Amino acid sequence: MSRQAVGRIAWRAQMVLLADRGYSVPPIAAIPTCGEDVVRTWLQRYEQQGVVGLDDHPRSGRPPKERLAGPIVDADAQARQSPPCSGHVQTCWSVGLLTAFLARRFRLRRARASVRRWWHRMGWRWARPRLAPAGVPDPPAEAKRAALTTAQGRAVQGQRHLLSLDESDLHLLPLIRARWMKGRRVRITTPGTTRRRAFFGALDTGSGRWVCADHERKLAVHFVAFLQQVAATYPSGPLELALENAPTHTATVVERWRAAHPRVHVLWWPKYAAHAANPVERIWGLMQDAVAADRLAGSIEVVPHAARRVFADLAPHPVTRARAT
Repeated sequence: MSRQAVGRIAWRAQMVLLADRGYSVPPIAAIPTCGEDVVRTWLQRYEQQGVVGLDDHPRSGRPPKERLAGPIVDADAQARQSPPCSGHVQTCWSVGLLTAFLARRFRLRRARASVRRWWHRMGWRWARPRLAPAGVPDPPAEAKRAALTTAQGRAVQGQRHLLSLDESDLHLLPLIRARWMKGRRVRITTPGTTRRRAFFGALDTGSGRWVCADHERKLAVHFVAFLQQVAATYPSGPLELALENAPTHTATVVERWRAAHPRVHVLWWPKYAAHAANPVERIWGLMQDAVAADRLAGSIEVVPHAARRVFADLAPHPVTRARAT
């Protein structure tokens, strides 16, 4: 250890060797030019713990220069209020903007990396906001939620079937997803010219039964063909369909089909709530990750076959109770 260990640990081993040879503490301390109390400390540590006692113990690191930096960064006047409240034109804080503001307002000069670390420590994260309806009562939305809740109760009791419907697209252009990688960043080949395939899906919120179809495009006539497929799958009894208020669902040809099938009753998801409440969205997400994430399919014709394999592997499909919130 005296010959191979790191500098100060090697000196500690030399102290032990010199003490073993009969040298007293003062001459030992004179060699590395350190205090006698330091020599006594390491000799006592060696007597109590042996060779292991000469190693450095874990340290917490250098204390922060400004202990109030974290609370200042997290304070309402800096991070929780928008920059316009402080006279800026920007609508949201960035690391650079907040760093400059702290230096100008509080004379607290910190590197951007330091401000970013404080943000993480105080529970902040970099994420995209979501659009949401205004926080005012919306009677039509409340009525839609009540109707969906009532329909879910009837479906649980077996009085009728409640199906959630939705559409999705699979593109030949791969979806980029985070993944584990080593070395250089993985490159995903692009097709040059992308193509897509439209999928229609209906999930029975009571049993988890899945009905799906795919077409070259997502048109109203294709949606009518899918509705006909759903009606054939459930040939008898009342049938309730939960739909989003999309142009494909409100087209004239769809209205004509609904008029010709009086046993089919349509329920509408509230605006801005279908993406979070519709259980079909979960299946679309699993399909996208399994089929199109980080890989290029040989052709668009391969995509439907891969999607059907995903649907088969998922059966019975994950069902989230119809939530209109």
